[in-house]
Amino acid sequence: MPPVVEIFRDLVLLRRGPQDLPYSTQLLAVLAVACIVVQAVARTIPAPIGLGESLLSALFETLLLLAALRLVLRARDLGSRFVQAASGLVGCNLIFTLINIPVALAFGKIPLEAGRLVPEQVTPTQMLLSPLILALGIWQLAATANVLRHSLNLSFAGGIALIFGWIVLLSLLLSLVAGT
Repeated sequence: MPPVVEIFRDLVLLRRGPQDLPYSTQLLAVLAVACIVVQAVARTIPAPIGLGESLLSALFETLLLLAALRLVLRARDLGSRFVQAASGLVGCNLIFTLINIPVALAFGKIPLEAGRLVPEQVTPTQMLLSPLILALGIWQLAATANVLRHSLNLSFAGGIALIFGWIVLLSLLLSLVAGT
């Protein structure tokens, strides 16, 4: 297994931090493009949205993530950690998206009418997969918090708090952009 793949494996298993990644802007660029494309494709699986809309959403979210990371690192006078921290965050997002694709394919389309879930149309398979999706989400939250903890010299709880703040901010920005 190539060393960088081993590092990403250990990142998602919470055994290492992003400081163990090589400082490589090329790696970051490749990871960012791959993550945007894979997330765009993955987002079309459970919801009735087009690839173009999904691609713009993934691009916008990734750019916002990288901008926010740069701002937070600079505010803490840790700007030199950006490339490795960004590679860690984007790489973890890519890995978890790849892990979630087979689960999303098995889950199928989310039964929505007028943007709302229709509980009586939820299938038994969807009900069985829901705890797995929740567990994967918690694992991704922990892996992301681990990257932030190492990058920003925070506690693990501080990394989780930062993620929840990011989710709120991203939700607000996306709703402003989408006009909803």
